[in-house]
Amino acid sequence: MKSSVFSSYYILKASQIGNKLIINNMHGNNISKRLINTLINRKSISFVFSIIFVFCSSILHSQTQTPSGKNHNEQVTIVSSFDPSINQAYKINTSPANLEFNIEKPDFSFQSLNINQPTKITLKPIVPVVINADKRVKITNNSLVLGVGSLLSPYLNYYHSNGQKNNYRFDAHLYHLSTFKNIKDYSPSPQSKTTIDLGINKFLGHHIINAGIVYSLRTNRYYGFKPDDFPTYVNNDDKLKQMFNLAKANIGLSSNYRNNKKLSHKINLDAYYFFDKYGTTELNTNLNVDVHKNFDVTDMLDYQELGIEGKFSYYNNADSINTSNDILISLTPYFNGNYGIINFHLGLNFNLLTTTNTNIYFYPILDVNVSLIPNVLTVFGGLDGDVSKQSFKMLSELNPWVSSTISTEWDHTFKAYGGFRGNIAEKVNYSAQVTWEKFNNMYFFYNVPDDTTINYLIAVPPLNKFDVLHDKGSVFGISMDLTYAATNKINIILGAKYKSYSLDSLSSPYQKPTTEVKLGASFMVTEKVRAWTNIYYYGKRTALDISTLPNFDVDMDAFIDLNLGADYQLNKQLSVFLSLTNILNNKYQRYYNYPVNGIQIMGGIKYVF
Repeated sequence: MKSSVFSSYYILKASQIGNKLIINNMHGNNISKRLINTLINRKSISFVFSIIFVFCSSILHSQTQTPSGKNHNEQVTIVSSFDPSINQAYKINTSPANLEFNIEKPDFSFQSLNINQPTKITLKPIVPVVINADKRVKITNNSLVLGVGSLLSPYLNYYHSNGQKNNYRFDAHLYHLSTFKNIKDYSPSPQSKTTIDLGINKFLGHHIINAGIVYSLRTNRYYGFKPDDFPTYVNNDDKLKQMFNLAKANIGLSSNYRNNKKLSHKINLDAYYFFDKYGTTELNTNLNVDVHKNFDVTDMLDYQELGIEGKFSYYNNADSINTSNDILISLTPYFNGNYGIINFHLGLNFNLLTTTNTNIYFYPILDVNVSLIPNVLTVFGGLDGDVSKQSFKMLSELNPWVSSTISTEWDHTFKAYGGFRGNIAEKVNYSAQVTWEKFNNMYFFYNVPDDTTINYLIAVPPLNKFDVLHDKGSVFGISMDLTYAATNKINIILGAKYKSYSLDSLSSPYQKPTTEVKLGASFMVTEKVRAWTNIYYYGKRTALDISTLPNFDVDMDAFIDLNLGADYQLNKQLSVFLSLTNILNNKYQRYYNYPVNGIQIMGGIKYVF
């Protein structure tokens, strides 16, 4: 029975590389047809790209590990024909993160400069920063955090920032965290993440040039199975290893005028090259432009601004089966205005998407804020739409155990929202929001076997990788946030989200929680001792298990993750910290078949110089 199910998965994969797929239509399940359609091979679109990025990509690609025939066999063994059926599905927009890695960053007076991405225009005009002409003042800040944890986890977090007023600002960030302790009964589960991030802002009169580079390396293993449950499965240790490399860079120019009568503008060019251990690559480049100016369109409004945003985005994806070239061109003219207590943003978003064919999408944009009680109560509402790529980089960051041949698709969404926010006595900030979003190609993770050819009559492989199903539908969501900061000694934050999905083909959203709650608090016990706590709650999720025929849904239990910590300030420069994560020792599953470690302890020092 199991061999037939696993064979069905490889029959689908065979269709991508030209093998004939015979369907007996045993069940006539619509979901099966949708699954087959998502795996149909797409013709690549030739595209003449910029010399710079082609040159950069060729250099980076030379560093990838080309899969040998031994490590990544493309041969497909079809044991029998089968019409695959998929029962139900469960969906989450945000998956449980690596909570055991959730170590607080030290509080310092600077931040590292990440790759700059374009931001949305605010409704009210912002007075530009006035740069002091005094170039003699230099500011240099450094911080170093070193720690070690009970999972044999070395931890390093270093920040450097310096600059000269009216001249430049340079930032650097180095981060490393790794774990080596395995989860009992499961395949070995070490993992690591290392990132180096450099950025600079250069001030040129009424303009600012910014640039940044990032390199990141993540390693992990496909540990989601118990070897004792698969005694006949020949374990290829090298095939259980995964490695993701990211090289990213950007350069941008933005205006820095003192008044809004000037033509404000911003242009940003960024690109990244992302690849894994098995030769799957993704090249992406984006050009973003925003131009806006204050205009007196009508005497009825106190403030008026006309602007236009533009974006050009290019993706090249390649794995052992498919190659694709996608282009997205977006153009959004907009108008910002203010009339007394009312602020609004109006626009129309046009999108031209070219993949195997060309489609045009456009969405009205509306955002209205009404200050009913100044600084106390504001109500808001609006409409928005978007066309976005479910990239290999994004999917692997959400779930590092994805297959190297995972499907990367485009989704176009339309959203309506409304809510209120404000504060009470400048101590309590609150917000609540209701959203309804319609999507056309949402992704849902489900477990699949290793994509190495296996004789299923002899051995049944574990389902220790993830692919995605796609579906149309809508989601209704409610979110709330509440923060309390009575003094600088006590800070409390409470957040909650609830989502309800309506899907066209799948009966539930796979591996996505519908309920999330977070409670965080920080207390100054004494002048030198600070204690903190974080509590996370994730509701039940559902996973699809294809290890038997017919496939069936598995309920994944809700869980609570409780974390505590304390810092002790030895002097102005040096402090020590201790953190305890997952204190309840819950070995909950981040994804189906992927439990986390139990209670963890980490200690170390923080040094500012």
